[in-house]
Amino acid sequence: MTWAIDTGFILLGLVLTIWATPLSVRYNAWTTGLRERHPKFNPPPTPEWRARNTQIMTVIFRVAGVLFVLRSALMILGRMNPH
Repeated sequence: MTWAIDTGFILLGLVLTIWATPLSVRYNAWTTGLRERHPKFNPPPTPEWRARNTQIMTVIFRVAGVLFVLRSALMILGRMNPH
C-alpha cells in the first residue's frame, strides 16, 4: 500500500514539475480575480508584478515537484534495500 502512495507522490511531483508554468499562470489569474473583486482587502497587481508572481510560482511548483519525487523515490529505494 505504501508503494502505491509513494508512486502517486512521484506522479504528483512529475506533474508539478512539468506543468509548473501553466499551473502558475492559472493560479495567478485566480488570485488576481479575487484581488479585483476585493480591492479594499488587497489591490490587484500591476502587470510587472503579475509577471514576477508567475515566475515565483513556477519556481515554487517546480521545487515542490522535485521534493515530492525525491522523497518518494528515496522511500521506495529504502524499502527495496532494508540495510
